[in-house]
Amino acid sequence: MVSRETRGDVDVSSAVACASDTIAAIATPPGTGGIAIIRVSGPSARQVAGRVFRPARQQRSEEPSQGHRPKWRAKLGGVFDSNGQFVDEAIMLSMLAPASYTREDVVELSCHGGPVVARAVLQAVLDAGARHASPGEFTRRAFLNGRIDLGQAEAVLQVISARTDRARRSASAFLSGQSGSIVSESREAVVQLMTRIEASLDFPEDDIPQIEVIEIGETARRIAMDLYGAASEVYRGRILWEGASVAIVGRPNVGKSRLLNALLREERAIVSDWPGTTRDTVSEVANIRGIPIQLIDTAGMREPTDAVERIGVERAKGALADANIALAVVDGSMLLSEYDQAIVAITPEDRTIVVVNKSDLAAAFDDGDLRCHVGNRRMLRVSALAGSGIDQLEAEIEALAMAREGHFDDGARSFGTRIADCLRRSAAALDDAARASSDGVPADMLSIDLRAALDALGEITGETAREDVVERIFEQFCIGK
Repeated sequence: MVSRETRGDVDVSSAVACASDTIAAIATPPGTGGIAIIRVSGPSARQVAGRVFRPARQQRSEEPSQGHRPKWRAKLGGVFDSNGQFVDEAIMLSMLAPASYTREDVVELSCHGGPVVARAVLQAVLDAGARHASPGEFTRRAFLNGRIDLGQAEAVLQVISARTDRARRSASAFLSGQSGSIVSESREAVVQLMTRIEASLDFPEDDIPQIEVIEIGETARRIAMDLYGAASEVYRGRILWEGASVAIVGRPNVGKSRLLNALLREERAIVSDWPGTTRDTVSEVANIRGIPIQLIDTAGMREPTDAVERIGVERAKGALADANIALAVVDGSMLLSEYDQAIVAITPEDRTIVVVNKSDLAAAFDDGDLRCHVGNRRMLRVSALAGSGIDQLEAEIEALAMAREGHFDDGARSFGTRIADCLRRSAAALDDAARASSDGVPADMLSIDLRAALDALGEITGETAREDVVERIFEQFCIGK
């Protein structure tokens, strides 16, 4: 561990005590694979590994001089349990501090990738003196040892859990520090403002003139605008992890199931010319422009002819009410019916796309005939059968999904919520400072708001984050990471 008692507002006294432990866990996903990796980290990692691992060939010098010790070393050998019984063949990779993920001594044992043998190797390591790691403990140690900040720790979690490549790229950018530059640059700018104010307090004879106080306020306002913009971008980015739900609704036989298949790029739903083929909801997740979209095909909405169809229609209405986006499908080859008009009317204007399907057939009405029923809803023509217009429909779904701010499930685990909140609180504090400077408030009073802005930015990196916030982040990790 780095020799310090705290990291920001996080009380690490207990963490330091725990860091004296050597921890171990299976670092690869459960199940059968080519290899399984058992990760060991801590001050006694090499000693623990040495008790269970026997190299196939003894090295000439197991302990080269400190000045010439390689930072990484790989050896082929075998793992033996506490009774001396052979467990499995393995490769032991040793990484000496600080050249490791946790900045501690780390040893990784790569054995054959079966769940039973992996557990046996882990048990041998635990019997040799390691403690089973808690969820996220390896990454938490990387944070406490200063290898990564708290925002990057969250990005690690999102790289792992990304469901699309677009989500992965977004998280990777934050992990590499590319997306965190707004935080560091804003912190530096605010620090410079505070330095000017504090210099005047140290040297009262050089009191800051009012004109310069106003300039400080104007600079604070510019920084605030940048932070508000960054917060909006981060918040909208939640959609890459949470995704959006899309209900496909319409009367029977307008091509809802075929449209589902066209968006999925596979034959998922049964398609038939017989009306009422879909009697229940069919749900699948599609990757639409890098956003995980849950598509929900619903039963055709009409006056039910039996009890089963009545249940299907009620479920279709429920799916529409719960969905983030609605696709109201009408048949462009037939005149609009009262059912078409009624279904469109019950969809929310701000998040509905009216899809005029079967554009491969002769049109029974023009867009003007439909516009009076559509209102402010988006509208376009497609052919689910021929595939025409599907790319444009995906673009419209993306646009509505990315405009979902304010419609998120706050209980869901999502990347960026905490960061966006910190950015906005920092921006609000800077706005307060800017208003105070315009009102003629003395320069030394501005430092209160500027300090609040710095503290909010420090929460992103973890420098001023509360311990309960840190706990909530790392408890979301899996064991082994």
